[in-house]
Amino acid sequence: MNMKDRLHSHKIVPHQASVLLVLLMTLVHIVLAFQVELGGDEAHYALYGLMPDWSYFDHPPLVGWLQILPMWLFPTDWGARIVPISLYVLLNILLYKVTVTLFASPYQACSFSNASSEISAHNEGTSQWLGFWSLIALNGTLMFPLMGMGQLPDNPLMVIVLGLVWLVWQMLQTEQASLKQWLMLGLLVGLAALSKYTAVTLVISLLLVMMVEKRWHWLKQPGLWLAVIVATLVITPLLYWNAVHEWASFLYQLHHGTNNPDWRIERFLRSQAAQLIVYTPLLFILGWWMMFKIRNYQNQAARLLLLFAVPVFALFAWGSGREESLPHWPALAWLLLIPIVVNWLWQSRTQFAVKTAVAMQLALSLVLSLIMHSFLFTPWIPFADHKNPIQGEYGWKQAADTALQIQTELGKDEDPLPLFVSNWSYASHLTWYVRPQPVYVTTGKQTQFEFWFGKAQAGMDGLLVVPHYEKIPPQTNQTNRFEHCELVKKLPIRTNGSIIVSYYFYHCTSYLS
Repeated sequence: MNMKDRLHSHKIVPHQASVLLVLLMTLVHIVLAFQVELGGDEAHYALYGLMPDWSYFDHPPLVGWLQILPMWLFPTDWGARIVPISLYVLLNILLYKVTVTLFASPYQACSFSNASSEISAHNEGTSQWLGFWSLIALNGTLMFPLMGMGQLPDNPLMVIVLGLVWLVWQMLQTEQASLKQWLMLGLLVGLAALSKYTAVTLVISLLLVMMVEKRWHWLKQPGLWLAVIVATLVITPLLYWNAVHEWASFLYQLHHGTNNPDWRIERFLRSQAAQLIVYTPLLFILGWWMMFKIRNYQNQAARLLLLFAVPVFALFAWGSGREESLPHWPALAWLLLIPIVVNWLWQSRTQFAVKTAVAMQLALSLVLSLIMHSFLFTPWIPFADHKNPIQGEYGWKQAADTALQIQTELGKDEDPLPLFVSNWSYASHLTWYVRPQPVYVTTGKQTQFEFWFGKAQAGMDGLLVVPHYEKIPPQTNQTNRFEHCELVKKLPIRTNGSIIVSYYFYHCTSYLS
């Protein structure tokens, strides 16, 4: 049997296997969407959609704009997950397409004009299987499937950047890019900037592409400057909001992560350790190796992906030394490394060590994925009281219902006692479930909630909701705190015989601003 016959002898072709995998993950996400209450970030961006604006204090507006229609039609926990689940499907499709397109043949720089149809079929089949395995690598992590169910600014950013990489690849295949390609490039860069401020790395990446690929003549093309104009027009809502709010969002992002004057290796290593876990050891180790492997920069496909990934890694490597990076912040970079890692593994698949490592990683990913998704569905693993890892995201609906009940018991139905929390994330949880009531944050730091509800006024009384992992009892008689607080109720929330989280409700008087 020749190679072409063997390719056709597969019971399932790569794109069919890919479709089945994506359908399976989508089904899992849909089931969980109806079962799991919103996390803090999810609730925050759902509130963006309920209270649309030109932009927001914490982030650019696209993450909220995408939630406007779902929140208008289905203002529920599962409704807030329609967009991220849809974006994750699109992310899988684009990752498959980018992998297949960029690694269509093993040696991009060679010409195969006289190659036989058998070799062409082999190359095509190989690249399609690379596409499938890139989806296995994506969905085999802990982080990407989680992001595929909960809305984050990174979700639209990753989709947009994959589209941008594919577009730039097409532009590099011709001497003169078309006007349509330039306009699309401007649109994608603008949309990326509307997704997350770290999209600034795309400007660096595009300059590196132009320099490394020796495309200096692009500077003379009117299309490039039209792309700059389009990108600027796209981000005008972001610029307008900041201009009328004293550049609050820009200043916040500039100071975010730079509060610590000293850079410490301990913070960097803790951030890397978290990434090793959530992106899998195999992808983590090989990803770092691929970035330092000189040969990858000699291959145009791998080089293009690295030129977009490395600036993201550099940004968060530097930033994590000053403030530990959350694991999802560099997700874009790990996403872009997947095709390179998968291509290397495919080329090395006959080596025993590689086959063993991949088999072990697949088994580990399957076990961890099953544990993670089943645990999200119902926290069945026994933990000691108040030691459950999901305690920060659990029970807020019950806490909100209890707060509303206490407001009634305190006899303030017409003018209910204002609700307070000590953190913007808690405020997101609580506001989502008590809307349209305002919730005030007692930190004294500027948050999005001051733009929505205004600042708490001096002398206000309030009902303070405090989870057990905060300071109990709350601090009093100091700035941005109450003069006095009295415990009204304690709400322990139990599952499988252990307390996951406890909420404390305090009737507080005379807020000190």
